[in-house]
Amino acid sequence: MLEDFSCGVVPYRVVEGRREFLLIQHRAGHWAFPKGHPEKGESYLQTARRELAEETGIEHIELDERQPFEERYEFTKHGGMRVSKRVLYYVGRVGETLEVELQASEVSDYSWGDAAQTRARLSFDAGRALLDAVLAYLDA
Repeated sequence: MLEDFSCGVVPYRVVEGRREFLLIQHRAGHWAFPKGHPEKGESYLQTARRELAEETGIEHIELDERQPFEERYEFTKHGGMRVSKRVLYYVGRVGETLEVELQASEVSDYSWGDAAQTRARLSFDAGRALLDAVLAYLDA
């Protein structure tokens, strides 16, 4: 089995006292939080920041470096190769009026939503489990 690793961000904002999360829709159709592969010499935190900026245009974010969250899942690539995927996410707060500029080559849409809307839109159980862990952390 092939192993794959990425870093990402669970971005949120607070609008009128309500927390909203940002999801992106990948060209393949699924909804998830922004993430991507580290480049040579990058720290995990640098990768998460770069990928967020590339996929959404968001460069100004207050990342919580104290508590990264891990997402694990398996999938089958074209051709039948099984992949074990691990993603390290950081939670980050952005300003409420922030403009999102999508990376057209990889991302087709985005959505802000409260916890229930985000949970419903996420494509995979691993993403929903990640959201639950982030919510528990933010509400603690």
